[in-house]
Amino acid sequence: MNEAIFPLLGTAFVMLVVLPACALVAKLMLATLERDALSGPFHGLGLRYLLLTGSTVLPLAWFLSAGMHQAESGQSMLACLFDHETTARCFEPGLFVLTMLAVMLALGVQRLRRLFAGNIPRPLALADEDEVLRARLEQIIAAHPGLQLLRVRVTTAPEFSIATSGLLRPVVLVGTAFASRVPNDVLASALGHEREHVRSLDPLRYLLLELALALNPFGRALLQPHVARWYGAREAHCDRTAVVGGCAALPLAEAIVQAARPTSPHVPALGAHDAKLLELRVKLLFAFAERCPARCCRHESSAVPVAFLLLLLTLLLPHQTSTAALDALHTGSEHALAHFWR
Repeated sequence: MNEAIFPLLGTAFVMLVVLPACALVAKLMLATLERDALSGPFHGLGLRYLLLTGSTVLPLAWFLSAGMHQAESGQSMLACLFDHETTARCFEPGLFVLTMLAVMLALGVQRLRRLFAGNIPRPLALADEDEVLRARLEQIIAAHPGLQLLRVRVTTAPEFSIATSGLLRPVVLVGTAFASRVPNDVLASALGHEREHVRSLDPLRYLLLELALALNPFGRALLQPHVARWYGAREAHCDRTAVVGGCAALPLAEAIVQAARPTSPHVPALGAHDAKLLELRVKLLFAFAERCPARCCRHESSAVPVAFLLLLLTLLLPHQTSTAALDALHTGSEHALAHFWR
């Protein structure tokens, strides 16, 4: 029983104390970034994304890597399981890693079930698509060079407008009802908005963010307002990029209003569910119609490689330096048990 104290109490401490504390630090940094009104709402999106995800992913990665490093003890995991002399040294860190992974898996699977519980409509097979709509989409894409690399599919899902779906090879799903009630220029502008989601692999980025927040339930409560503002700024950034790329601002504003109807809440959709955000995006597009915005925020595309580099460094750090934090967690768990069992 004593061997299980550190894995259980250590995991509880990481999930209930360390992760919320990291979220609190991230919240303070996000509040500072969001108060910087001079830079505008489109700047710092990559850094804000790193703070929202890294405040959960990086501490978990460090503790898992440190636990595995201590469990190895210079030998294979089989030695830890079958050699009695090494069991005392590597059983508890190994069990700590397994307990952490079990908790993460339970939280992650629960979130994935909610995300994919029939909320993403399936596209029609090409043979079943509406021939008129397919020809219309091909005509629109052919007339706009920036859209020619898009993979577009049609769905008859009720009340679905337009959205990007797919993690590594995203496609743009267009609802037949939405397409039937908007003219070609509006549909072309909507496709231009979704082009930025496709280019940036936003469905994958959104999924990673949702999973990171799912692994940090208490931290999620602290970061939720900043998450909502990041999503809104990201959608507005896609509007801006579409206009810079040649799409008309006013038809895009009309597309946003038309798409602001019930749709799948778990994919990057054109429509906004927040009325205030919807109003802000439309006002920005009216301003863009009078004066086309200049290109900016080129550094935002570096967020994903920077995130992977930070994750790699975090995983390697315990193997190159000290694991004193994990040692302190280990001894603290044992001292806590001794205190309560007096």
